[in-house]
Amino acid sequence: MKKIVRQQNYLKELIESQGNQPLSKMALRCIIRGILEPLLDNPEEGVVLHRFINKNGIQGLLKRLEFSSVDSYDFSDEGGHLREKVWANTEFIAVMTHRFVSIIIWDNKTESTHYVRYYSIYNSKLQNEALDIIDRNTDVNIKEFQESFKPDRRDNILLNSSLRRLIGNLDEASKDAVLGFAQIQSEKEEVEASQNTRAIAHEIRNQLSICELYTEIIKKHCAREGIKVESISNGLGCISRAIKMAGNSLIGLKSEEKAVIKPYKLKDLIESASDLTKVYFEGKDVDYILENNIDVKVPVDENRFSAAIINLVKNAIEAFGYGDAKNGKYIKIKTEEEGDFVSVKISNNAGEIKEPEKIFKEGYTTKTTGSGLGLIICKKTIEEMYGGLELSHTGEDYTEFVIKIGKV
Repeated sequence: MKKIVRQQNYLKELIESQGNQPLSKMALRCIIRGILEPLLDNPEEGVVLHRFINKNGIQGLLKRLEFSSVDSYDFSDEGGHLREKVWANTEFIAVMTHRFVSIIIWDNKTESTHYVRYYSIYNSKLQNEALDIIDRNTDVNIKEFQESFKPDRRDNILLNSSLRRLIGNLDEASKDAVLGFAQIQSEKEEVEASQNTRAIAHEIRNQLSICELYTEIIKKHCAREGIKVESISNGLGCISRAIKMAGNSLIGLKSEEKAVIKPYKLKDLIESASDLTKVYFEGKDVDYILENNIDVKVPVDENRFSAAIINLVKNAIEAFGYGDAKNGKYIKIKTEEEGDFVSVKISNNAGEIKEPEKIFKEGYTTKTTGSGLGLIICKKTIEEMYGGLELSHTGEDYTEFVIKIGKV
């Protein structure tokens, strides 16, 4: 019977062999950006190999990589490319092109949660040591990349020594920055508290406006004879859900808790948000088109995701204005699958947005009573759920916003 010998964490041994001083995680994030951003800013033929356990502070960078034309491979335990899960707390990123190869490997298991032990190499024949270790524990053909991307392979001892010295200086600078940050933190917290209060107040106004409108509708219906009980029940149900969402926003005012992300059926989320927005169509000659047949789950915060949909639909109905005599007015919500993502497209034919480049800037609004916060809140909310919101088209024919979110 063949004996199976488990691999060792040779990446950690490589870190120990270089003997560098521990590096702060703040400095590490700067180095990761310094390695990856030049390739993303000027895409060229290349490949990125990465293993990230903690993605704090680099989620946006990884999203840029995901949507770029650069090939990349995920070597996390969940990435599906490992033969054995032996690397534990060790992470790495390797960027390989025809002009340069940069590799940094680090291990999070240190005496301090704020520091890591690291290994780094740049344009040196010694880079093959790290790449060979990765190659032995994956089904990805790393040898092919080593042959394809061959920048100057001289052993740049001076270059590597200088860069490690630069990393050390960067680490010292980050410590000084922390001290300076502490001095201004109280002022910053006051500004952020003010901004958060305004943002939450905006969301509460949206939800309570639903309550107010449905209350008036119920009063009118109750004044008539032959009213259907089902109509009242639906209205009260919408009021109950809107009040719950407002309550959750108030809780967010008292704490710094982030979004609570769980898997939800997209179809159910859209239908629920759609029910809440129907009140905005009362008394308006606008068709509401819903194309919602995607039966997948998405990782979102239920209330915040619904609030974003409601905000976008509310903006769309208000774009028509009061007394608008335009024929064939419509608002459409359409869901589509796009590979590992789903998109929620919210469109209307209310006309062109005149200054589309300003819509995600704080304070910009086309409404006389607007705060200029709605779209900013929507964008931030979706990004907190690792998604994206963009204006995909605006013209006299139609205007469309698209939310993209990953599938479970």
